[in-house]
Amino acid sequence: MNIPTSEQETVVQYDRNGETMTIYTSDTTQMTRLDKIYSRHKEHRQAGEVVAVEYVVDKGLLSYRSKRGKRVLTDEQKEAARARMKAMQNAMKEKRLQANA
Repeated sequence: MNIPTSEQETVVQYDRNGETMTIYTSDTTQMTRLDKIYSRHKEHRQAGEVVAVEYVVDKGLLSYRSKRGKRVLTDEQKEAARARMKAMQNAMKEKRLQANA
C-alpha cells in the first residue's frame, strides 16, 4: 500500500525532561535515510506492508541550525579550487586507466 507523497510525513516527538526522542515517519525517503543510521523501534503495517516506522534515538542528536551563509571566495581561492578539482579528476582518470589495463 503506497502512501501518496503529499500525505507522507515525519514527526519528531520528545519531552523536556526525557533523554530520548521518537521519530515517526511514513516518508519513504526518510525511512531509507534513518535506516542507515538507526535501528527500527516499531513498524506500522497495513495489508502486511510497512507504511510507517518509529525510531527511538538520543535527544542530544537533535540540532537546530541557522540558515547557511553563502561562501564568498576571492578570484585566487576560486582558481585554487579549480586547480584542485582538475588534479583530482586527472588522478581519478589515471586510476581508472590503471585498473582497466
